[in-house]
Amino acid sequence: MRKAIVWIVIMLVLGMALNISAQAAGTESGIVSQAVNGVVQVYAQTQLSNGRELGATGSAFGVGTIGEETDIFVTNRHVVTEENQDGSLTQAQRVYIMVGENTLTTTQRSVLSGGELYLRDDLPTIYDINTDRMIPCQVLYVSEDYDFAILQAQEKVPGRVAMELAPRGDSQGVGQQVYALGYPGISDELTTETGWEDSGNYYAYNGYQYPIYTATHTYNSRVEDVTVTTGIISRYTTMTSEKNVQVIQHDATIHQGNSGGPLIDAAGRVVGINTYSATDAESHNYAIYIDYVRDTLEELNIPYNLRGSKDWKIPVAVGAGAVVLVVIVIVLTKGKKSRKPVAAPVQTGGNFLLWGETGLFAGRQFAVGEVLNLGTDPMKNQLVYPRNLETVSPCHCRVFPVEGKLYLADLGSETGTWLENGQRLLPHQGVQLQPGQRFYLGSREQGFSVMG
Repeated sequence: MRKAIVWIVIMLVLGMALNISAQAAGTESGIVSQAVNGVVQVYAQTQLSNGRELGATGSAFGVGTIGEETDIFVTNRHVVTEENQDGSLTQAQRVYIMVGENTLTTTQRSVLSGGELYLRDDLPTIYDINTDRMIPCQVLYVSEDYDFAILQAQEKVPGRVAMELAPRGDSQGVGQQVYALGYPGISDELTTETGWEDSGNYYAYNGYQYPIYTATHTYNSRVEDVTVTTGIISRYTTMTSEKNVQVIQHDATIHQGNSGGPLIDAAGRVVGINTYSATDAESHNYAIYIDYVRDTLEELNIPYNLRGSKDWKIPVAVGAGAVVLVVIVIVLTKGKKSRKPVAAPVQTGGNFLLWGETGLFAGRQFAVGEVLNLGTDPMKNQLVYPRNLETVSPCHCRVFPVEGKLYLADLGSETGTWLENGQRLLPHQGVQLQPGQRFYLGSREQGFSVMG
């Protein structure tokens, strides 16, 4: 009888899966509309070594627990630095995320001479900012080699969530559709640029008085006013002029202000950071690989691609049928007994406990108060396996708490880190663990369960 029920449910699920193609277009549109919630506009103000002040705007995107509000953002290096006359870089002293409209007004000044307008270094642009509509940021990291930086906002930005970063080495095929998300300045200039106007002031030079003209530009975009453009991947290449950085060439339109914004695929995953644009061809735009950011986040122990309890999703293809299948399986297995832990020494110091279910640590408990690495390398792990254990890698996996939740991440192991349901974790993508949940290193012979 139970087998018959299971087969009926499976057939229902397979039948619903046939509707995938009909739902695909709407799903993709919904994914992109959700992805814009991960993007913010950045303003950085820098005082150069000669005392001159420069302001710059750009875009950034959140990382952390996918779909949940975050305070960690990735942008371009050139958004938060300026170049001095000697070629050295000065990091911005003031960095903000712009959350409200009319947060920034810039006023350029020029001298009128012989019917022509001339910019002068001693008449710098005036920057008027409204910090009441901004959230201050700290620059956590600036890459020396590549054009990206990592920011931390003073608080989580309301409504701005972490995005999913594409797996390392994951390359979309040439011709695949991508989307560029950000805040191009041209979108504001269409409605807020005043044009050059006589200011009524004069610039004295060599005994002459020259009229000073000004042009005012107000940034009227709100944090939710993200511009989305679409295009295709043209090729993958390397920019030798930028320390051989690997880039994605695409034709999704980007302008000044898009710098630091994400390039996403049809699944909403960040595949690159929009960084360069060819001045002579709008179809030649370049995003640096997201792999560089992933590597740095791991080096800095900044969590990303975490999956919170709200992120457990049923695939669109199977929809409600999968829910029925899960419910039936739960009903059919409800009566199965689970093994009770016996008394064992407990290492204290955390809100979560790992209970050794099978293998070397079976019957033992371990508190998780901070990062707990598991593997065969005694220099890099807290729970160390014998080096001759072929199913466990030198740095196999990591268990770590973040804001009262417990996460598990595979560290690029050869045999994989597995959940009880048979899911193999993608490398360096944290998944939230629930009390009672089991996971395994390589095989079910080395397993743990979580105790709250």
